[in-house]
Amino acid sequence: MVFEMFFVRRAYTQVLAHELKKVVRMLRAFPVERFDTREAGCGVSARELAMGFVHHVRRIDEIAYGCGTHGMRTAMPSRGEILLALESAFLGAHAALASLPPSRWGEVVPAPAGFLSVRHARRGELLWMALRELIRHDRHFALHLSCAAHGNGGPMLEAPALDPAPGELAVGA
Repeated sequence: MVFEMFFVRRAYTQVLAHELKKVVRMLRAFPVERFDTREAGCGVSARELAMGFVHHVRRIDEIAYGCGTHGMRTAMPSRGEILLALESAFLGAHAALASLPPSRWGEVVPAPAGFLSVRHARRGELLWMALRELIRHDRHFALHLSCAAHGNGGPMLEAPALDPAPGELAVGA
């Protein structure tokens, strides 16, 4: 059991680190002049989506550590401020996950406010669900990046569905 828990925790931290690397690459690749543009068919700008990444990582930290973290200092942070907030949120989440004993991974805890439709679940399950939400958010941002990179002013493709498509494996399943 202890070996299995170690493997699951290590896999989780590796997937989280991989997703954060992808997010940082996408944020840096996004054209600055279109960072506040709302694509046709989507009412959210790339800046708002980027701030959503920080929110998702802080939620993971909150689930792992058990308490909330600080918000953004400015209402319209620059790309650099968003990247800095994302890095500090990741470092907090990574430290919390590294120090999390196996017994706390399986604890039943209340879900963060506004998180899916569950009230209580095991900490490990909530962490995997939060990571899945981060990945879905990543896909939405990737659609914006694709439209911006190709100069498309046309209609935005829809954001990914909440449930995986048939045949697609849900992370943590």
